[in-house]
Amino acid sequence: MDFTESSIILKVGSFREIDLWVRLATPAHGVVTAFAFGGSRSRRRFMGCLDPLNRVDFQFRRSGRGEYLYLMEGRLVRGCPELRADAARLGPAVNCVKFYEAVFEGPDGTEESFALLAEALEVMEARADLSPLLPLLFRAKVVFLQGYAPGFGACPRCGKDLRTAVAPTLLVEQGVVACAEHAHGSGRRVVLDPWTVDLLETVRMRGVRRWADAVPPDASRRRLFDAVDALVRYHLGLAWEDGRFRRV
Repeated sequence: MDFTESSIILKVGSFREIDLWVRLATPAHGVVTAFAFGGSRSRRRFMGCLDPLNRVDFQFRRSGRGEYLYLMEGRLVRGCPELRADAARLGPAVNCVKFYEAVFEGPDGTEESFALLAEALEVMEARADLSPLLPLLFRAKVVFLQGYAPGFGACPRCGKDLRTAVAPTLLVEQGVVACAEHAHGSGRRVVLDPWTVDLLETVRMRGVRRWADAVPPDASRRRLFDAVDALVRYHLGLAWEDGRFRRV
C-alpha cells in the first residue's frame, strides 16, 4: 500500500552500489527507516531531496508482507544548506536530532513532536545568533509534550507565585514545582531560581522562536541543566553519555 507523508531526514547511508537507506522522522509513524533504490543516482525521483535535515514529502510503499518501507519518490519542502555548512549550528541541530530519534524510535511519534523538530530546524537554518542552550531547551520541550510538564506558575500547595518565591524547588518524582516552604517529600530535588522558572514556563507554553535566543545568568545555568537532566532521566529514561543518548 502506498502513502505520502511529510518527513524529516535524520540520517542517510549506502548499501550496495547505488542504493540508500534513509532514517526519517514522520508525524504519523514515528522514526522509521526506508530504502531508496537507486537513490544515489536518481535525479528524477529524488532530485535535491536526500540530504540530512531536509524536509521532504515522500511517497512510501510497503513491501508485500509489510516488513519494509521503500521510498518511491520525493518532493523537497525545505532544505537546510546554511545549517549543514555551519559547524556552530550543525552541532546543536544534530544533538536535537539524536534526542528526537532516541525518544521516538518506532511508531511513537506525534504530529506535535514532529512540528517541534521541524520548527527547531527551521529556526536554526534561519539564524546564527542562537542560544547554546537550545538543545537543552529542546529536550525540555519534548518532555513537556510527552505529558510530563510540571506547572511553573504557582506553588500547587499554597498558590504562591513561583517567579517571586525564594528557592522554588522541582520535586522530580512528584512532578511538581513548589515553594521552599512546601517542597516536602522524598526523591530528587532541584532548587531553581525565578529566571529558570520563568524560562521553563515559556518553553512549556510557547514555540521554539520564543526561547531560541535565551541567555541565562551564570548562576542559572547549572540549575537549568540539572532540572532538565533530571526530568529527562526520570520520565524518559535517557542520558547523554559518550556522544549519544543512552537508556538509564
